[in-house]
Amino acid sequence: MSALNRRSFLRGAAGATLSLPWLESIASAANAASPPQRLAIYYVPIGVVRRSFFPGEAETEVPKFRGFLGGKREQPDLYKPGYQPIVWTPTLEPLRKVRDHVTLITGLDRVYQNGTDVHAQCGSCFLSSAAPYEIKSSAWPLNRTLDHVVADHVGDATPFRSLEFSCNSHKDNVESIYFDNISWYGTGH
Repeated sequence: MSALNRRSFLRGAAGATLSLPWLESIASAANAASPPQRLAIYYVPIGVVRRSFFPGEAETEVPKFRGFLGGKREQPDLYKPGYQPIVWTPTLEPLRKVRDHVTLITGLDRVYQNGTDVHAQCGSCFLSSAAPYEIKSSAWPLNRTLDHVVADHVGDATPFRSLEFSCNSHKDNVESIYFDNISWYGTGH
């Protein structure tokens, strides 16, 4: 067997070195073929024009606010749990272009937990996975929120694991953090 001379070694090493970035780009191109995973959640605390937003309410009477009695909802649910095809109401119509990427979830509700501010609880517990009174260390029935549960599954494949935005200035801090946050890593965070 003949010894490998320096020139042959360098020629082979140079070829291998030049191909490494090229091979890396092939792997990146293969990964880029799968569509990016995204989740956007909108919380509308002031509400929406129900007749224009919620499917099936264009011709129905606008429900009146009747509040809660002893933590129980007085008004019957308008929506049955389960998958429903999207009805393209006037407000939802602009989303029709991306309809294959949209899941509309309506009719969510939760039981109010006495002892906290109802307004702050609406926002802070909006995406929570906690049942009322499940969290013994907090008056707020919130736990890891849906956006972070999803980020646990797709966050490693996205540029940012999770992004949370707010329209509040946070300059005066008059309101508690429970008014300003719908996204939580866990109870109290």
